Parts: sequence; structure tokens; C-alpha cells
Amino acid sequence: MKKIIILSLILTGLIHAVKYEITHIKKGGTLNVRDVPFMSTSEVVGRISSKTTGISIRECTELKDGSEWCYINAPYGGSNIEGWVSSYYLKEMSKKSKASKAHIQNFLHNFYMADEENYLDKLQVFYSFPMQKYLWYKNLSLRDLRVKKVREYKKWPNRDYRLTYMKILKRKSNYIDVQTTVRWQFTGHDDYENGKTVQKLRLIPSGNSFKVSALKNFKHTVFPKPIIVEDENVTLVEATDLNETSVELATTVPTPDLNKVYIKAGSFFATISPKYLASISQNGFPYMIQKVQQGDKVIRRVFIGPFNSVNEAKEALVSVRAKINELAYIQTNIQ
Repeated sequence: MKKIIILSLILTGLIHAVKYEITHIKKGGTLNVRDVPFMSTSEVVGRISSKTTGISIRECTELKDGSEWCYINAPYGGSNIEGWVSSYYLKEMSKKSKASKAHIQNFLHNFYMADEENYLDKLQVFYSFPMQKYLWYKNLSLRDLRVKKVREYKKWPNRDYRLTYMKILKRKSNYIDVQTTVRWQFTGHDDYENGKTVQKLRLIPSGNSFKVSALKNFKHTVFPKPIIVEDENVTLVEATDLNETSVELATTVPTPDLNKVYIKAGSFFATISPKYLASISQNGFPYMIQKVQQGDKVIRRVFIGPFNSVNEAKEALVSVRAKINELAYIQTNIQ
């Protein structure tokens, strides 16, 4: 593997043209990206999932112990994670893997994640202009989409998207049609919305990746906002013990810091399993339980945090999704 990577980089002379994916990492796991190619003295600068594809290698170096490390650039939303990883965890993408469902899913994951950021130049990375269709608009230009995104960003400055389902509908030589389901949450200055959207997207090949040339909604659902009970000590209690009973009987009801960021890790209609709460604590996370009255039922919502910033929460979210709940998402507004 070491010789293959070094030789391929030397022979091509076009490092950007060769793309890699992750190998030897179990499903749902993550790979640490480090600031220097030494395990003992390096710091972790980021983590990439076992599903990551489209990775570029800038250079590789062989250490005295015979191990080989490579400086990589991995797509992450509209940005990139850069740093050193062992070449043991990298393999060159084949022609088949570049057309695989995993590669398409990885592109879409980054496509939706990029829309959480307020960088309009990222539109050119993910969209093909003029777009065949964007919702109910046709032949949409880059300028038109920028205008629509600016309005959206101003109304909802904090956005969180979670790709939960993807299905390939049609494959052609020059495009691929896919269906996606996305869970989302928007937070504004004094309001918020969350819901689920089912979309159809047309993807066209672009180098080793894709671009979106058409997008329309099959179904767009906005979830009703819950009615929150403010009395009887059932608003929000801090979990300091793994015993659910002690949480139920807590007498101190701390007020959540609305300037902080949380990760929503689950909702339960029944008593929360102590084993589930233990998994959160064992992974080093603090958590709180919110109780919400909906009709004659009480929903218990588990929030991990608080975090000081969205970026801090995003870093923790990778571990939370891998080890606790793959559908967890960031929430910046706990009412």
C-alpha cells in the first residue's frame, strides 16, 4: 500500500486527479486527522467518517519506524479537513467506487452540510448553472440563487441539515437522479422551525464528484411547535446520575443558557433507559433532559451539552452520531 501510493503520486504528477477513500475503519467509525505525522506528539485537528470519499493527497512521508503518513485534504461540507493520517487507512478510488452509492451519498452529505454555512461562493462548487430546475424555478442563474440564499440566510442564520435517506432513482451516462430525505432545523433571531423534506435531485458528473443541476421537493413538512410545561418542575432537569428515577425526582430545575448550543440526542415517550444515558456519560458528554407536554403524553428529550459554539458542537456531533445516535443533530434554541 505504501509503495503504491508514493508511486502513483510520482507517476501522475497530478495529485489532484487521484482521489482516495477510507479503508480499514469499521462502519460508523471515524479516523483522526493530525497536525503532524506522529501519533505520540501530534494533536487531532479533525475527524472524518468511515464513509468519506474524494480525498486528495498532497504529500506522503515515510517515518523511521517504516510507517507511511500522508497529508490529506478531505471534503467536509463546503470546507475541507486537512492534516496527516496513516496511509494504511487510505485506498485509491476505483472507477466503480466513483459511481457507487456511497460516493453519491458522501457528496449529498457535504452538499446539505454546506448549506449550514453563510458562504455564497460555495454555490458554484455544488450547483451547475443555469439550473434546469430549482424548486418551481427553471433555468435559474447563479445570481438568482444567490439572491434566494441571501434571503434565507438572513431569516434563518443558523441552519442544521441531516441526510437520513437516499435512493438512486435512475442512472444515465450523463446524469443520476436520486431521492433524499432530509431532517432540518432553522433558528432565527426570535423564532425557529424544524421539519422533514423529501427531494429529488439530478446530479451530473463533474471530475471526480458531482454537481446538482435540478432540485425539487416531493414533500415538505414543518413540524408543529411543542407546548412546553412551565410548572411542576418538568421543564428541564440536569442529569447528574445515571438513575432515571433520581432525574424524575430532581428538585432543582436549572434554566438552559439560550446562548449555548446543544446536540439533540433522542426523544422518548417512556422512561429513558439508564443504559442509554450511561452511553452518553461514558463517552464524556454532559446531558440534560427536557420534558414536553403534548396532549396527554410527556415527551422526554435528551440534549447533550451545552457547547460554547456551533463549531464546537459540530466537532462533538461526529462522535455522538457514531457512538450514541446516528440521527442526532445540533439545536441552538431550547425553548
